[in-house]
Amino acid sequence: MAENTGSHNSGDEAKINWPKVLTVGLIPIILIFAVFFLFVKYIGPDNYSVIVDYVDEHFGLLGIFLYVYIVDTLILPLSPDFVFPIVAGMPWYEVIPTIGLASALGGMTSYLIGRLLIKVPVIDRLADKAKDKWGKYINKYGIAFVILSTLTPIPFSTVCVAAGAVKLSSRKVLPCCLFRILRTGIYFFLFKAGLVFA
Repeated sequence: MAENTGSHNSGDEAKINWPKVLTVGLIPIILIFAVFFLFVKYIGPDNYSVIVDYVDEHFGLLGIFLYVYIVDTLILPLSPDFVFPIVAGMPWYEVIPTIGLASALGGMTSYLIGRLLIKVPVIDRLADKAKDKWGKYINKYGIAFVILSTLTPIPFSTVCVAAGAVKLSSRKVLPCCLFRILRTGIYFFLFKAGLVFA
């Protein structure tokens, strides 16, 4: 069976309410940033550095990698963005590749779950839900929609599962997951700036 390459489905008039998606998606990151900024302002940069050192010593980059990978692989009520307040005080050249690669690999795994493991009842139900919610947009906009999910607040792991479930081309989806590294860089430097001005 040939892979779906993401061509437009002319009968599908799926329209994305972008203002709503962006507003709802940006609210959590704005709240995380605001709480982070106020917290650092309250405790002071020196105490914040103690917290960062503690996390680095007890969990390290491997712990951060595993958290982000799991969150971006599974459909969970968690966000990889929760790590940015913790890692903002760490070196960018360690953090960005670690989180970016973990996130990209999580998306690739989600895609493979949607593509290969849909015969498992629990996964099949999750894949069906993801496909019902986002499949119409993937059918209409193709790979462009997957790229948008890597950069915007659209739920990345859910879209990747749906892309696998609708059999969007793996040759296109898997490389697109690497856009998560770019998003990681943007978010990291946003929080880094907040740390500087706190």
